Amino acid sequence: MTTLDDLFVEYLGRIEPKQIAVKRAKESHDPLRKDLENDEIYGPFVIRTLLSGSYGRDTATFFIKDVDVIIQTSLRETDLQERARQDETEQQCLLRLTQEAIRRTGRATYTRKARRSIYVKLLEEVTNIGETIPEMTMDIVPVLIQTNKDHDPMTIADKELQRWFNTYPLTQLEDSRQRNEQSSLITIGSRHSYKPLVKIFKAWKQVHFRSVKTPKGFILECLTAQYHNPDAQHWAEAVRDLFQNICTAWPEPEALYAVPEVHDISSLSPHRIPIAKTREEAQRVIQKIHDHLELLDQAIEEAQSDLYKSARTLQRVFGQDCETICFPLPQDKDGGGSKSSPFTQKSRSDVREAPAFG
Repeated sequence: MTTLDDLFVEYLGRIEPKQIAVKRAKESHDPLRKDLENDEIYGPFVIRTLLSGSYGRDTATFFIKDVDVIIQTSLRETDLQERARQDETEQQCLLRLTQEAIRRTGRATYTRKARRSIYVKLLEEVTNIGETIPEMTMDIVPVLIQTNKDHDPMTIADKELQRWFNTYPLTQLEDSRQRNEQSSLITIGSRHSYKPLVKIFKAWKQVHFRSVKTPKGFILECLTAQYHNPDAQHWAEAVRDLFQNICTAWPEPEALYAVPEVHDISSLSPHRIPIAKTREEAQRVIQKIHDHLELLDQAIEEAQSDLYKSARTLQRVFGQDCETICFPLPQDKDGGGSKSSPFTQKSRSDVREAPAFG
């Protein structure tokens, strides 16, 4: 008999990065990284390159639209002072040197200095892979190491503020991996719950906020890191508990007096990140989570007797447009629930209190 867990496994299959997009990403970042490491001018300062962002942490969904690459360099501030042009700050110099090296590879059609990275558009023959999928770009992020290449924090340039800041790319990657391994292994599908839960949350955003930037995918990942239930035994329970913990943290969206903040996904980082730019945007996001928590509870209750009805309710949360994102329905429209439904028992954890971060 089909279960709610089976439907979530099918849904995860629908929102996972497409294999052709994964292939395109790898065939894009691998050669560019090697060329930068071998560049006659820039290469001697490159200690190591590594993947970052949602692609590097394996929390990306659908078609991979961007790939983040960290370049660990041996450059020092004194090196940048010596190489800086007139009226150029050290931060601008680091980004310029990186941009010039990228251009020398011949693998970009367009580059631009962003605030802390180099934005790269790739050659058409790389992005055009014979299917109608979104264009993929790259963000190349040069950093200075403080102790050695295996320890955070690193130092990142902010050209707009003309300052250096600490960044934690290594612990973001490692903590994400550990957090996933420490989350429960869901029996159906035999997957740990944390990273798939991030992907489900991102798909939820795509359904209800579409191209609107708020909430950003990284914010949803931070929220999941802080508020997920690592002991959840079923997918519906894992999502419900995540939404419940967020709602418990901010029980009255309309009464927010400031933009809420959430921890960075690195447990070593002291940074707290606003979940939105404005209070109104934050209210909309949190109110939507409150509204959909009620639907999740309703769907879990309905699954006891009518799986089809439960799945239809979940479509209101996770998508019902089968041209884009669609939560699956059981094949048997008249299929009922089971007396041994996994939702007849309470979760092993009290979801009213979020688990300790990190």
